[in-house]
Amino acid sequence: MQTLSIPWEQNASIDRRATVLIGAVLIQLILGTVYGYSVFWQPLERTWFATPPPETSIGAGEQGNPPLSVVPGATPSIDAQRLRLERQGRMKYAFGLCLLSFAASMVFAGRLQDVRGPRFTAMLGGVLLASGFVVAGLAQHRATYYVCHGVLIGALAMLLLLLQHKLLARVDARRYPIVRYVPSGIVVALAVIGVVLGNSVVSNGPADRILLLWATIGLIAGAGVGFAYVCPIATLVKWFPHHKGLVSGIAVAGFGLGAWVFSQESVFGAVGFIERYGIDAFFRVHALVCLLAVGGGALLLSNPPAADGAPTASRADGRTPTRDYAWRETIRSKEFRRIWLMFFSAALAGLMVIGILKPFAGAQLEAAALASGAALDAASREALLLRGASAVAWLALFNAVGRVFWGLASDRVGRRRALVLMFTLQAAMLLTLCSLKTPLGLAIGACWVGFHFGGNFAIFPSLTADQFGTANIGSNYGWVFTSYGLAGVSGVALGNAAQRWTGSYFAAFAFAAALCLGSAVLAWRMKRSPTE
Repeated sequence: MQTLSIPWEQNASIDRRATVLIGAVLIQLILGTVYGYSVFWQPLERTWFATPPPETSIGAGEQGNPPLSVVPGATPSIDAQRLRLERQGRMKYAFGLCLLSFAASMVFAGRLQDVRGPRFTAMLGGVLLASGFVVAGLAQHRATYYVCHGVLIGALAMLLLLLQHKLLARVDARRYPIVRYVPSGIVVALAVIGVVLGNSVVSNGPADRILLLWATIGLIAGAGVGFAYVCPIATLVKWFPHHKGLVSGIAVAGFGLGAWVFSQESVFGAVGFIERYGIDAFFRVHALVCLLAVGGGALLLSNPPAADGAPTASRADGRTPTRDYAWRETIRSKEFRRIWLMFFSAALAGLMVIGILKPFAGAQLEAAALASGAALDAASREALLLRGASAVAWLALFNAVGRVFWGLASDRVGRRRALVLMFTLQAAMLLTLCSLKTPLGLAIGACWVGFHFGGNFAIFPSLTADQFGTANIGSNYGWVFTSYGLAGVSGVALGNAAQRWTGSYFAAFAFAAALCLGSAVLAWRMKRSPTE
């Protein structure tokens, strides 16, 4: 018997889709602030390092000039610049660790999302994200380090208790009574060790602050992003089976737009807020925003009724839908390895630029000013470095635009053609970046990189759904996304190494360009997607 379609049911379905889309964009808007991490390094370096690096300047140390002062017309010494770069270079690894944690946690988040649904998983992500930032915002207080030390000792105790249970579960306690006292012994021993070592290893010095930064806005916040990120995408491709690329692009456009808002100089942007109130206050306020916004967006997410055990929705061209792959089948397939390598190349290229864009753009402008014969004092140099934040804003804005554009393009012309074009154009700009030394040129370069980098996050979820089905899209895309985490760490390390050994980022950019061109070849050799 044929089921009649009732108009109010259709309207209800449309309303549910709109609600899910709003929730997805809201979550991604907050998660996208991870791409604004480059605005942290300079204020953190000023705030967390009490002793400034030595400056060599005309008149320094003369009568009336305090030690380490900078006289107008003087330039910082090479040693001072090198020390600042070294400090900020260590901090930058928080960005790489965040991306690594982001990608690794998506493997578990995707599976949890498939089992428990998107709402619970996204809320968990919001709590983790807020926790990372609120602890980082308390880095100036010694008590924070004692609490973290206690948590670490407690986590170690739990790990050892689980291990002893695994090893001694089958040992007969009546025959060997000492087994009963092993758990108590572990707890007492670790408690004593924690107290004894507390004062000797816990401080709030620069080294401990960097470790705290890596753990909080690196590992913990990254895990929060991973748990919350997968939910909107996995939910939307189930609600919009005929427009996977477009809705993925719209959702993750919020991710790019969030970074654009983040980099604004108004009080509502990170740059402006930090300048007015300081980096520690920003971390605490941002934690509250993350908790409320991600939690609110999570409440709007829900799977469509057909997602629970129903067959995958038909494709846009009317073909029979692909078989739904379990994640174990997916990671053994040849297509998975190809997709993983392509995503790694694209992510490394974009994340390398994102991670260093603000200091890179500032350094390019400073080099151009020095080459023109201008004398830079400390204030002028700082102003040029701050102008690098505008490049971050432009990259973030076009990152959002590129996600919608490439998502729609991949629906129209096919994933394969879109990837080939996107990789080729990105490689061309990477080879050009180091020659850009004007505000306009750097803005164009940032827009170009952001536009093409953003397309990855619209195309690859859709490509994963095309190849492996939508029933297990959370876990399958989670495994694909592990390439992103490895690329984040590799990109930061490669960029720092190139700058340290050659004094320029060109070698790193050229390597990333070569990877992009290789991925263009891989994309061209893929079998045609259903949209082609």
